[in-house]
Amino acid sequence: MTMTTTNDSSRVENTTACLPIAYGSIAFYLGKKSDEYHTHRWTLYVRSPDDQNNSQNSGSSSCFDLSRAISKVVFQLHPSFPQPTRELTEPPFEVTETGWGEFEASIRIVWKEIADERSTILTHGIRLYPNKAPATSADPSAYMNTSVPGERRRMEGIHMYIYIHIYIAVSLFYESG
Repeated sequence: MTMTTTNDSSRVENTTACLPIAYGSIAFYLGKKSDEYHTHRWTLYVRSPDDQNNSQNSGSSSCFDLSRAISKVVFQLHPSFPQPTRELTEPPFEVTETGWGEFEASIRIVWKEIADERSTILTHGIRLYPNKAPATSADPSAYMNTSVPGERRRMEGIHMYIYIHIYIAVSLFYESG
């Protein structure tokens, strides 16, 4: 059996495919130039686990293109953000904002028609401070690296991600012969 993506009426029914996905967030302290309502810049994302295409790097040609399986990703942010519902229909599936507080965000992945699945809903906590942050320090620079090597400012971000395998029922087309 040879797989193809043509619109042949022959299908392999009741087939399950495994799609690895990484979702998470990364946050950076903005330093002394920040104001009280914009202390951190953060990004919430859904990516292929082998995707090197983030806001700092160019993509790896060998990573799986999630847009082949995902119709859209809907991020539901805290209601205090302008337009707290963000709908993305093509990669990169990520939202970047600034803020001062931590909150739980919702991520809804809507599958393309080839998947016989309802959407998948995930939750992820936007965390701005490391787990071992001193409770008495109001200045994050006391425990986050905000040094300036040369002219370029380097900041260590708080990066949290989860790697999952999502099993979706799909209908695959095939040609006989």
